[in-house]
Amino acid sequence: MTIRPSIVLPLILLFCAAHAETTEDAEITDEPHHGEEEGELPEPPYAVLFPSFTVTLGVFVFYILSRYAKALPYTAVMFLLGTIMGIVVEIGDFKDHIDQGIRLWIGINGEVLLLVFLPGLLFKDAMSQNVHHFFRSISQLLIFAFPLVLAGTVLTALVAYYIFPYGWPFNLAMTFGAILAATDPVAVAALLEEVGAPPRLQIHIAGESLLNDGAAIVFYSIFVQKYFFEDLQYIGGDEHAENIDLAKGVAMFFQKALGGTAVGIMFGILQISMLLYLDRRVSREENIVQVTSIIGMAYLNFYTADFVWKTSGVISTVVAGLMIKSLGRATINDLKLLEDFLSILEHILNTILFTLGGILWGAAVASGEKMGVFHGIDWAYLFLLYVMLHIIRGVLFASVYPLTSRIGLKSDPREALFQVYGGLRGALGIALAIALDNEASELAGGRFDTEAELHTTQAFVMVGGIAFMTLVFNGITAGPLLRKLGLADSTEARSLIIKTLEVKLRSYAIDDFVRLLSQPRFYHTDFLFVKKHVPSLSTLTRTQFLDAVRKHKKTHGIDYAPPFLKHVLPHLESDPKLSHYMEVEVTDEEILGEFDNYVRASRHQMRRRRHRRHSSNIRAMMGHDALSTRELRLFFVSILRAQYEKQVTRGELENEHFLAIALDQSLDFASHDIHKGRPLQDWKHLVEIHDPMARWEARIEKSKKCFDKSKSGLQSNPDLDVAGDELTIERAMAFMAAHEESRKHFAFEFEDTDSSMNESAKIVIQESMEQYALAQMALKGYDTDVLQRTASYKLCKILLNMKMHHVEKMVHMGALKESEAEHILEKHMEYLKHLSLAYRDDDDDPPAKPKLFEDIPNPLLQANPRLIYRIENLVQDVDAGKGPALAPLQEPMGKEEATVDC
Repeated sequence: MTIRPSIVLPLILLFCAAHAETTEDAEITDEPHHGEEEGELPEPPYAVLFPSFTVTLGVFVFYILSRYAKALPYTAVMFLLGTIMGIVVEIGDFKDHIDQGIRLWIGINGEVLLLVFLPGLLFKDAMSQNVHHFFRSISQLLIFAFPLVLAGTVLTALVAYYIFPYGWPFNLAMTFGAILAATDPVAVAALLEEVGAPPRLQIHIAGESLLNDGAAIVFYSIFVQKYFFEDLQYIGGDEHAENIDLAKGVAMFFQKALGGTAVGIMFGILQISMLLYLDRRVSREENIVQVTSIIGMAYLNFYTADFVWKTSGVISTVVAGLMIKSLGRATINDLKLLEDFLSILEHILNTILFTLGGILWGAAVASGEKMGVFHGIDWAYLFLLYVMLHIIRGVLFASVYPLTSRIGLKSDPREALFQVYGGLRGALGIALAIALDNEASELAGGRFDTEAELHTTQAFVMVGGIAFMTLVFNGITAGPLLRKLGLADSTEARSLIIKTLEVKLRSYAIDDFVRLLSQPRFYHTDFLFVKKHVPSLSTLTRTQFLDAVRKHKKTHGIDYAPPFLKHVLPHLESDPKLSHYMEVEVTDEEILGEFDNYVRASRHQMRRRRHRRHSSNIRAMMGHDALSTRELRLFFVSILRAQYEKQVTRGELENEHFLAIALDQSLDFASHDIHKGRPLQDWKHLVEIHDPMARWEARIEKSKKCFDKSKSGLQSNPDLDVAGDELTIERAMAFMAAHEESRKHFAFEFEDTDSSMNESAKIVIQESMEQYALAQMALKGYDTDVLQRTASYKLCKILLNMKMHHVEKMVHMGALKESEAEHILEKHMEYLKHLSLAYRDDDDDPPAKPKLFEDIPNPLLQANPRLIYRIENLVQDVDAGKGPALAPLQEPMGKEEATVDC
C-alpha cells in the first residue's frame, strides 16, 4: 500500500499541534497557570482552539471519506473521532492545548449550546425545502410532527421507565423520549437526491424532520421543567424550574407552538422588508450584507422567541425560513451566495456539534466504566433501545397510514417503510441531551456524586449511542434498501441518460476544439498528441469534425475566423454512417483554401475600415465628450483584464497560478504607465514580473520530476537542461490570445467612429499589435517541435478542463447528479495527470537546434507589413544591445538558472 504524502503530512501536523508545548514564557505544567487553582477550568483563550482544530480535522476526514470510503457518513465519523478524543481526555492527564480546549467546551452551558447551534442548522433546513411540495403535504407533516411525536415520546418513555434498570423518574423518561423523538435526515437527504428518490418521499422525510424538531423541543421543554421541579428539589431544581400541571402543560404547549409561529411570521415579514430595501443587485457588498442580515435574523429570531418571549425558537426559526423561501426568494440579490454561505455554516456547525457530542459521549462512557456505573449489560440495553425505536416508529406509521395515504401528497407502503427506517437521530437530539446533562451537572456542582448527574449521564450515553448507531447502520444501508424497494432511479434508464449526456459532452469537446484551432496560438497543434490524451477526440471522424466547423462558422457570423486545419485533416477518416446524412464531402484543398482566403482578406481589412462612416457612431452620440487616447488605453486594459479572467474561468490557466498572478499584475503596472502619459507596454511588465516566478516554478517541476523518477527506479540525468520552455511559451500564448480577443471587442465598440476618435482608437490598436508582436517574436528562439509540443499540451489541458466545466454546468441544470458528475470528473482528473506525466516525459528528449520561429501565419501582422518591419528592427536593436532590456523575450532561461540537480 502506497502512503500518500498529501494524507500523512496533514496528520503529522495535526499530531504536532495536539501535543505542542507552550513557550518558555507560558509553559504548561502541573502547577497552577496564571493563578489557576487546582480543579479550576483552563483559561478561556484555550476555547478558541477547539472549533478551529475540529473544522481542520474535518477537512482531512472529508478528503479521506470522499476518496476512499464514500459509504461512511461524515457526521458519524466525526462523532467517532470525538468519542476517541473524549476517552483519551477522560482517562489521560494531558496538559496540552487541545486537551485544555476540550475541557472548556465539555462544560458549555446548555442554553448557550442551543442558541449557537440550532438556529443555523434549522434555518438551512427550512431554506432547503421545496415550498410547493411542503405546503401541499402540510396535513401529513403535521400528523408526523405532533401526534406521532407525542405518541413516540410516551412509548419511548415507557421503555425507559419499565425496561431499563436505572430507576429513572418518569419525568426524566418522558424528557428522554422527547429527545429521541427528534429525527435528523442529514445522512439520508443527500442520498435521496443522489439515487433519484421520488420527490414525495424526499419532502416527507425532510419536512417531518423539520416539524418534529419543533414538536420534540416543545415536549422537551415541558417535561424537563417537570423533571427539575418535581424530582431534583434536593439540589435546587425547584428554584431552577416551575411547577407544570396538566392544564399549564397544555397552555405551555400552545404558547410555544402558536407563539413560536407568530414570532416567526413577524421576523419573516421584517426580514423580507429589509431585503426589499437592500435591492442593489450589482453591488457585491450589498449582496453580502443581505446574506448577513438573513443569518443575523435567524439567530436573533431564535433568541427572541426562545429566551425572551419563552416560545419555541425552533418553530419560530422554521416558520421564518419557510416565509423567506416562499415570499422573499425573489428579493434575494444573490441566491447562490446565500445557499453557499448556509451550506458552509451547516457544515461547520455539524462538524463541531457531532465532534463535541462524541467527546462528551466518550468521556461519559469512560467515566461510567471507571466508576462502575456503566457495564457490559448497558450495551445490550442500548441495542434493545435501537430495536425498540424502530418498532415504535413502525407501529406509529402503520397506525396513521390509512389517513396519510389519502391526504396531502399521499404515500405508498414502500415509502412509508423507508420513512420508518430513515428516522435517524442526530444534531438536535445530541444538543438537547448535552444541554440536559450539563444543566443537571451545573445544579449539582459538577461533583458526579448525585443521582441526578448519574441519571442524566446515562440518558446522554443512550442518546449518543442511538445517534451513532442510526447514522452508521441506517445511513450506510439506506441506499441498498432504497434500491431494493424500487424507490431509486432505474439503473438501466439512468445509464442510457448518462450515455446520452456523454455524447453531448463529446459534442461540446469537438466544438471547443474547432474554436481553439481558430486561434493563432494553436496553429501548430499536433493532432495525434491531442487525440491520444483527450478521449473525447480519440474516435473523431472527418464528417463529425467538418460538421463542427460548419457550426462554428454559422455561430460567429461576420466575426468568423476559420480554424487552421492543416495538421488535423490528414489524420481524419470519413464516417460512412454519418456521411450519408451530411452534405457532400469537400476536398482538403477547398477547406484549406478558405483559411488562405481569410489571411489574404485580412490584409485589406484596415483599408476597408477607413471608409466606414455611420451617423450612429460613438462620437456622434457623445458629442464633444469623446474619449482621449489615455482613456481608450485604460478601456483596453479593462478589456484585457476581463480576457485574463475568462481564461482562468475556462481552465486555460489551470495550475498556472504564478502566470495568472503575473498577468493581472502586469495590467496594474500598465495602467500606472498610462496614467503617466506613457503608451501601452504590458508585455515588458509581464516579463519582469513572471521571469523570477518562472525560474522557481521550473525548479519545482524539476524536483517533482526527479522525485517521480526516483520512485519509479529510473535513472535521472543531473546534466539535463530543463529551461522551463513551457512556462515562457505558455506565457506568450496566453498574452497573445488575450490581446487578440481584446482587439476584437475594442474594434466592435470603436471601429465606426469619426476620424478624430478613429485616430485615437487606431493608436491603441497599433500599440496592442506591437505588444502582440513582441510576444510572438519572443518565441523565435524555440524550436518548432518544442512550440508544437507545448501548444498541443496546452490545447489538451484546456479541452479537458472545459469538459469538466461543461459537466459542472449540467449538474447546475439538473441533468446530471453530483455522484454521476463526480465519477466523470475523477476520470478527467486522471486524464490530466497522465497528460502532465506524458508531457514531462517528453522533456527527456535532447533539445533540437533552435531555428527562427516563422511558420505561424498571423493575419493581424500580415495586414500591416510596416509593423513587422518595426518589430524586427526592435528585436535586432535588442540583440545588438541598443534597445531596452528585453533579453528574456528572445532567449529561453539558461541551464544555470532553471536546472535542479537530482
